[in-house]
Amino acid sequence: MSSRSEIGHAKNVANLQKLIQQISVYPLYNPPVPELTIDSLQNLYTTANAKLTEVEEKRNANKNAIALRQDAFKNLKTNCTRITNRLEILGLSQGTLNQAKSLNRTIQGAKKKPATTP
Repeated sequence: MSSRSEIGHAKNVANLQKLIQQISVYPLYNPPVPELTIDSLQNLYTTANAKLTEVEEKRNANKNAIALRQDAFKNLKTNCTRITNRLEILGLSQGTLNQAKSLNRTIQGAKKKPATTP
């Protein structure tokens, strides 16, 4: 089962709907506070349900954007390594090669290994 971070809010909205259904059946329900009337609770439920839908839509849009970015950068490491290897074949100066290797290590998140002396 997939994980949903907003599951608690969905439960609260569903419980509000149950509460509205239960008090709608009870004919003697007459709260002293106007915010607890059936109409105001129904408005609250409608607003909460709309906001819950809005959050879910934004969450899905965010997940899709993340997936697109991951696809765009999927081959970055291999392409950088290929470019670095092809630069070595061209016979460029050692400084240029060192700079290209350094950029490749930065992109791949690796550190330069210290030189070992025999």
